[in-house]
Amino acid sequence: MYKLTRYIFVIFLLVIGCKTFAQRPRVIFRRPPNLEQRVIRQQNSVSRVEAVRETYIGQRLSLTSDESQKFWPIYRRYQDALKEVRKKKRLNNSSAQANGTEQINKELYYESELVNIRKFYTDEFLKILPPDKVSMMFKSEREFNDELIKQLTERSEPVKTNP
Repeated sequence: MYKLTRYIFVIFLLVIGCKTFAQRPRVIFRRPPNLEQRVIRQQNSVSRVEAVRETYIGQRLSLTSDESQKFWPIYRRYQDALKEVRKKKRLNNSSAQANGTEQINKELYYESELVNIRKFYTDEFLKILPPDKVSMMFKSEREFNDELIKQLTERSEPVKTNP
């Protein structure tokens, strides 16, 4: 009886040991991609995010074919204008800027430019879409950005494994 329990205990330890080794994450060492590969990946991911954003907003707005033909070119110009000002704003906030007063003034200028772009394109959108769809577009953009940030932060958090 003693030998039987000892064999069962040894088999139990072997099974538990195999399962714990099977659940350990594998560490694969890869060479980091060169700069060109990273830039290409970044551009591909940005274009994929933009495509998903357009799909999401399009589904939320339920655009007719006529509205869609007029809306998307203006929406893309709107996104490009916002992107350009945000890029300038990011460069202004870099550590290369020395003068604090000038940096503050430029920051305020870029913020007002963002507001002016939103006002201008809101009027453009209202020429094509009814006000409730324009409002839904802005809400959908915010929802999409919030969800994107949420998913990116979840991906960047390290996975906690139980020892």
